[in-house]
Amino acid sequence: MTVFRTALTAAALALLALALYLWIALPLLQEGEGAAPDAAPASVAAEGGNTAAGADASNASVAESTAPAQPESTAASGNTRVLEFHGRIVDSRGQSVEGALVTEERYFFATTADHDGYYRLRLELPSQRLPVLHFLRAGYRGERVKLTRAQLADRQVYPLDIVLTDSTETLRLNGWVANDLGVGLEGVRIEISALESDAAHDFFLTVFSDQRGEFVLEGVRAETRYKLTAMLAPEYPIYSDLDFQVGVDPERLQLVLPSLQFVNLAGMMQNPEAAPVGNFELYVKNISTEAHVGRIVSDSSGYFTLQQFPLGEISLTSRGAEFHKISGITLTAENYASLVLLVDRGDRFLSGWVSDENDVALEKAMVTLDASRRDGAVEYSSYRSQTTDSSGRFAFDKLAAGEYRISVYANGFDKFAASRSLSKPSDAIHVRLRRGQVPTE
Repeated sequence: MTVFRTALTAAALALLALALYLWIALPLLQEGEGAAPDAAPASVAAEGGNTAAGADASNASVAESTAPAQPESTAASGNTRVLEFHGRIVDSRGQSVEGALVTEERYFFATTADHDGYYRLRLELPSQRLPVLHFLRAGYRGERVKLTRAQLADRQVYPLDIVLTDSTETLRLNGWVANDLGVGLEGVRIEISALESDAAHDFFLTVFSDQRGEFVLEGVRAETRYKLTAMLAPEYPIYSDLDFQVGVDPERLQLVLPSLQFVNLAGMMQNPEAAPVGNFELYVKNISTEAHVGRIVSDSSGYFTLQQFPLGEISLTSRGAEFHKISGITLTAENYASLVLLVDRGDRFLSGWVSDENDVALEKAMVTLDASRRDGAVEYSSYRSQTTDSSGRFAFDKLAAGEYRISVYANGFDKFAASRSLSKPSDAIHVRLRRGQVPTE
């Protein structure tokens, strides 16, 4: 019996000890399990340092990596960026300027201030473009704000409050743009810029006509000379007034853009010997409209076409080191199905070398070769240039037969100029330059 009691007592003590162990150890185990998720942030904070600045840097790093992409970041991938400006426009007495126009100088992003003078303007500009904002209102002196890279920093939203001072010289000019049938034109781009560039007159504004052809030029100055243009390509020519002035009491401005007529071009490029010139490129510009530019490329047989180009005087030019120009052609309502364009291209070759009076070769002397031909009102001209090599030599190929003017210039020498007729497949020339004074402009 004594043995039984002893065993029972021992069992009770064991159970009591187990309960006491569980009561003490279980919270410790739970605390240890809960500490694991905090271990990683603790190590990040340690990398940032134990100072307050280090903690702030760590938090900023996490915020940037987890924040959703901003519109500016999306735009930047396409070489553009999004900026937003907001603020209040008041006069010199602190009163709100309702209806003030806020616009970017070169890109038509615009808004107007509300009843309390508050505005918000969102821009999407090329990433390298620094915004230039205009704040304009009739009766106030306009403000032009050019932002710097330092001011923009890396933010996207910028507060910008503006104070406009009173001015009796600034006006609101209402306008209307229509075609020659009296129909108002929507979406015409109207630009007005001051011809003077001092601080008092520096001004550039772009607006677009509404669906009725109406537009408003806000904050223009009376008796100031401007350049005024209106563009709605491709159906209409550019309207341009290079000496536009606003009166003290201006009437409604009316602009008329005559409708254009178009023609299809087709023809052949050939050299003066009537041989076809294939795979040659020319750019066509309508001189009357200034806005219409086309490109024609001859095929291997010299033929080319150009669809729907406006009537009027045109010029044709090439691009690159070898320059060609054709002027004096006017497109009329006739069918241009057999237009012949002369191009200074052929199989002739001209080489030479340049030296001083003692036949010492001159390196980097400038050699130019130009030619001009006329057929009635049409003039054809070409221009080529190159510099001599270390041996004083130069060479021109793909020349047409005919008369050329060759000019040679080297620093410290008199300029050489002479005519040269190319009739044989190849020709060579030796140019001796005399030492003289460097010409001054």
